[in-house]
Amino acid sequence: MARKTRAKKDVDEAAKQLRSAAKALGDVSRKAADVASKTARDIGKTRDAKQAKKATRVAQAALAAAGAAALELAKTARAQSEKGAKKVSGSKEMSGARKSAKKAADATKKAAKTTAAQGRKQSVEAVKQARKRTQTATKTVQQKTSKARKTAKKKAG
Repeated sequence: MARKTRAKKDVDEAAKQLRSAAKALGDVSRKAADVASKTARDIGKTRDAKQAKKATRVAQAALAAAGAAALELAKTARAQSEKGAKKVSGSKEMSGARKSAKKAADATKKAAKTTAAQGRKQSVEAVKQARKRTQTATKTVQQKTSKARKTAKKKAG
């Protein structure tokens, strides 16, 4: 069995850390989607939402009242969304994602410092993969959040 070079060990460590970071990003996206759907349910249950629905039914007769209720609903929805965002940013999944991303960055730097040409090539590839995974995870989170926001908007009235 051939002996592993230092460069290969560094690249393997970087790849391991990148996989861990990608998993953590997936956890964060799931947490964000869960919080967004919970926020949508909470918004639908608020008194403002119920008033907005009722005012919408009577909208032909009382358009001004419906506008005021919708404004209050928008304020409530914004406040609930801010609370949800705080929950996600303070969650254990987000903390794990930060730690994983830091480890991945450190491991990638270490791998990039190896002098062997093979090590340089593999670390560049690892960085490309990390960027690709990060972009994919970010797009997924944005899509899920957008979908949850649209669902909340539909449920609200």
